[in-house]
Amino acid sequence: EFELKSQRGKFGAKVLDGEFKTKCERLAASNNPNLFLMNYDLSSRAVVNLFIMPKHFFVRDILEERKPLAATARRAGWIGSRILLGRVPQSGKIQIVQGGVVRAKELVLAEWQKTLFLRNESPETRGWLLDVMKCVESLGKREFTLEEVYAFERHLGDLYPGNQNVKPKIRQQLQYLRDRGFIEFVSRGNYRLRS
Repeated sequence: EFELKSQRGKFGAKVLDGEFKTKCERLAASNNPNLFLMNYDLSSRAVVNLFIMPKHFFVRDILEERKPLAATARRAGWIGSRILLGRVPQSGKIQIVQGGVVRAKELVLAEWQKTLFLRNESPETRGWLLDVMKCVESLGKREFTLEEVYAFERHLGDLYPGNQNVKPKIRQQLQYLRDRGFIEFVSRGNYRLRS
């Protein structure tokens, strides 16, 4: 199953979506959708960018509840949602068409396979993994240190205020990502993103 969102311009950090409660129920279901996001050029009737967010990245943590519609609105009290694309790691945004050019099928499938292990995890486990993946990717380099990821301790603590052991949780997530082949261990406290 899939959903498609399309627009002329590039997508920002947030994408308008449907009714919040219904969307949360849909994401919790076993058949939650993959999400396609497409930008197009109306004058040439061409797809400019198309990427897919695999369903294992499409989790409750990336949804934002909007304020209820005003009492004067046609659907007063209705509560919509936004998809927070900024919370999704880059590895969860697989480009199919980029700048009007269709990417090689082999590359797209390889990127898809790289994170397929996430599909077997519970939504709670996936939330932590996705947030640590996002932190690692935000460093902007293939090789990184444990200390660099520890720099996100406060940020992750804000996302998970009930967790009082953020550093051990970061280590646990890095070990898990290493065991699944997403990153590799280089030496004590040093890791590398696998390509």
